[in-house]
Amino acid sequence: MTFQERKALVYSYLGKTVNIVIDRPVGYVHQKENYSLTYPINYGYIPGVIGGDGEELDVYLLGEAEPVNEYKCRIIGIAHRENDVEDKLIGAPVGMELNQAEIAEAVDFQEKYYKTTIESLYQKSCGIILYRQNKSSIQYLLLKQTGAQSWSFPKGHMEKGEDEKATAYREVLEETGIRDFILTGYRTTTSYILSNLIKKTVVLFAAKTDKLPKIMNKNEISEYRFVNAREAKKLLHPDYKEIIDDIEEKLTNECF
Repeated sequence: MTFQERKALVYSYLGKTVNIVIDRPVGYVHQKENYSLTYPINYGYIPGVIGGDGEELDVYLLGEAEPVNEYKCRIIGIAHRENDVEDKLIGAPVGMELNQAEIAEAVDFQEKYYKTTIESLYQKSCGIILYRQNKSSIQYLLLKQTGAQSWSFPKGHMEKGEDEKATAYREVLEETGIRDFILTGYRTTTSYILSNLIKKTVVLFAAKTDKLPKIMNKNEISEYRFVNAREAKKLLHPDYKEIIDDIEEKLTNECF
C-alpha cells in the first residue's frame, strides 16, 4: 500500500459509523519486547479492511469504560503516525464529541512511542484578543495567516495536557512574542463547520497590552495590525462580528 493509498483509506472513514471487533479490551496486557502495555481503553479493528501494515485496520474506541467484544461506533478522528507504516482510527459512541487534545490524551499510552499527529472531526482552538487603548479608540491586534491569507486573533489548537488558558498563552507567545499582558475576565466561544464535516470551536479570552508584537514565524504569520472595531469586523471572518461588538461594548462600559 502506498502512502497516498494509506491516507485515502483512513480519511474515507471519517464521520462514518462502523462495526468493530475488540481484540484488546480495557485492562488487556500486551507484552512487548522491553516492556508491557496495559490498555486503559478498548482497542480493535474493522473486520475485512486491510490497513497500511497489511493487517486489519485498527481502531481506538473512546468513551466506553467497560471491556467489550464488539461495538458500533462513529469514526471521529485519525492518529497519523509519521514514523510508522500505518495510521489508527479513533472511534466513539455516536453523538460523542472529543477534540484533538482529548483524543491525544486518551491514546498517549501507546502513541507516545511514535511521532503521531491527531486529527479530529471536533477541533478546538484557544486564543486571546489582545487590545490597547488610546484617546480615540480601542484597538485590537490581528494577525494575517500566511497560508490562508486571512486575518485572525492570536490562537491555535489545544495540545495534549493543556487547559484553555495554557493553550491561549502559548499561542500568543509563539505567534507574537508578547509575554506581558493583563488578562480580563472575558471568555467567549464561537463554532463553525469546515468542509461540511469538521466542527471548529474557538475559545477566546481578552487581555490588555502595551507591547508591540514580533513576527515569530513568517511561514505562519505574514503581517500584524492594531485596528479599531469597525476595521476588525471588515478584516475578520463574519463569525467574529458579534464577538467584536460584545467586547467593544464591555470595554467601553468598563465592565472588566
